[in-house]
Amino acid sequence: MKKWKLAVVQDDFNYGENLTLMESHIMDCVQKHPETKLILFPEAAVSGYIFSEEHVRNKAESADGPSFRFVSGLAKKFELYIGYGFIEKKDDKLFNSMNFISPEGDLLATYQKMHLTPLEKHLFSAGNKLVTVRTELGNFGFMICWDMAFPELARLLEQQGADIILAPSAWERPYEGSYCRMAAARAMDNTVYLATCNYTGEDEDIQFFGRSAVYGPDGERISGSQTEEGSVVTAEIDIAKRQELKEKFYSMRSDERIDLYEIQWKGKRDEY
Repeated sequence: MKKWKLAVVQDDFNYGENLTLMESHIMDCVQKHPETKLILFPEAAVSGYIFSEEHVRNKAESADGPSFRFVSGLAKKFELYIGYGFIEKKDDKLFNSMNFISPEGDLLATYQKMHLTPLEKHLFSAGNKLVTVRTELGNFGFMICWDMAFPELARLLEQQGADIILAPSAWERPYEGSYCRMAAARAMDNTVYLATCNYTGEDEDIQFFGRSAVYGPDGERISGSQTEEGSVVTAEIDIAKRQELKEKFYSMRSDERIDLYEIQWKGKRDEY
């Protein structure tokens, strides 16, 4: 599929019935943008970004648990790919994870956040596995929020074939600029599309700001939220355009000196 439309959702997922809120956004998006093929929800959208130990343990579930079954039904009903964040319980450990579901309702991937913030390290185990998925829309790689601060992860996802990186987030003030710049940089660094969505509202001392957006392979923002209220942002994805950019000015991936990098990194590793 050469061109298709992706949607990212932002809202206050810390209060109320989150699955009902997700369903409402899906129905609204399908009505207003019927050509949409994929909808992305923020980090921990199912549970809310309320990281007290009691809340986290109460909301934790398996990747194929009740929330998956609910969202899977929506994916099948509306024939959509859906990505969303949740708190995963697996092997007696807790993970800050995301699921990626096909239009047939199948669980295509579960990604566990690799880079945890100081707010999360006492609650979650860190993931240790890169995750990419091939579909007829293109190849997807996954990050969650703070993962975007690490260029190496985005590069490894691109090396595994990712055309589009999905990065659901819960990014707080006063780091609006960093959120936007890191997302744009990871897209341009690797000549990939990057879609990220954020919370709105606030929880105790944490204030969120929205600014959900989709960035093109040149790092330019294709589409982004103009409000800090709940909203849906859509953007056209064109994989052929990505290839065209790679063959013109944005040829960094073919011009880079991996041979030198490997020598330097080996030297640094040997020092330690």
